[in-house]
Amino acid sequence: MTRRHDPLRQALTDPVDLLLADVAIRVQLSRTDYSKAIGRYETINAWIERDGSPLKDRVVLFYPQGSMAIGATIASRMRTDEFDIDVVAQLDLPLSVLPKDALDLLFEAIRGEPGSRYYRMAKRRTRCVTVDYSDDMHLDVTPVVRMGGTPERQSVIFHHRAEAPQEPSYRLIANPHGFAEWFKLNTPNDQAFADIFEKRAWEYEEALRVLAEKAESEPVPSQKPAFRKSKAVIVLQLLKRWRNVQYDARYGRKPPSIMFAKLTADAANHTDGLSEELLHQARHMLDVFRQCQGLGELVHIANPVCPEDVLTDRWPGTLRDQAIFIDDLENLVRQVERLIEGCDLGEMQKIMIELFGEAPTREAFRTFNEQVGSGIRGGQSRYRTGIGGLVLPGAAAAVSTPSVATPKHTFFGADDDDR
Repeated sequence: MTRRHDPLRQALTDPVDLLLADVAIRVQLSRTDYSKAIGRYETINAWIERDGSPLKDRVVLFYPQGSMAIGATIASRMRTDEFDIDVVAQLDLPLSVLPKDALDLLFEAIRGEPGSRYYRMAKRRTRCVTVDYSDDMHLDVTPVVRMGGTPERQSVIFHHRAEAPQEPSYRLIANPHGFAEWFKLNTPNDQAFADIFEKRAWEYEEALRVLAEKAESEPVPSQKPAFRKSKAVIVLQLLKRWRNVQYDARYGRKPPSIMFAKLTADAANHTDGLSEELLHQARHMLDVFRQCQGLGELVHIANPVCPEDVLTDRWPGTLRDQAIFIDDLENLVRQVERLIEGCDLGEMQKIMIELFGEAPTREAFRTFNEQVGSGIRGGQSRYRTGIGGLVLPGAAAAVSTPSVATPKHTFFGADDDDR
């Protein structure tokens, strides 16, 4: 069972919590990619409104959505660490505009003339236009038209599959901005945890910067991302990474990130440790899906500030899809329970590789071993939950990081998905 709230417990002192945090740090946006995302966001906005663009003076608002808006972006694909940056372009178009026309218009505005900067980089998708950069970053721009007389930024988005014109096109009601604000309200930072996580993430980025300088690569930009995050947001990143690992070799759609975000926010703020939060969230999600499966129904998750905005409109497609995900969740719960119960470092690493992939897990364990020191030998060390310490042969070593307050950072004016 999840441990009761302990106000005296220090953040990120249990080794399993520390290792989970380090995995999350290694799969999120680096400072370099964060700075690139900001620059590309600003550049594409200006490009769409350039002279000669079919959307000149027609972009009302340009803002982030999904994972970027809530600070939970991670590598979207396993093999190449690709990042999807999701933004919304609110256009000054009639609400009656055809889905095909809205998407085509945005595509033409971004692609531009032959030989222009985005001509070979832009791709027309079913609901957005994607700009593929050569360094494995993708900018997904979704066109929307504002609905008058509705809550702030509630809009219509468009669905049209250009490669299958026989399929029906349609409009959907959505409010990604409202969802992001609701999510942040329901996942506030715990000061001690946020301070320590931010400091640890900053130290990791500094180590990368030193390596980059030694390799005589281009300097890392000075602008820093928002590492100050709540346990719930870190767990959301871990859950998304876990999903990517499970679905890496599977055909078809994977469970949408926005659904993970909604369920995570629903159950946030009930635990002290990161591993406890991960277990709590996995159990909560499993309960939601088991209940639907037992009724023979597909799960239906909606935007809490816009009920017409269905976050699961394209997944799961069948009860079989849902059953596979339930099996995955049951295994996740078992494995996290094992981590919390206590096991040697060798087993911990094996479990976390299965859950989160080999590269970030091995790097996190290597750093952990270096920090703990020569007392760890052959995977024989064990840890006891609740005391924040390793139990070594003949001795005990505590793993802790001092809390150091650092300035808050913002992304596109925010305080601190793919769908």
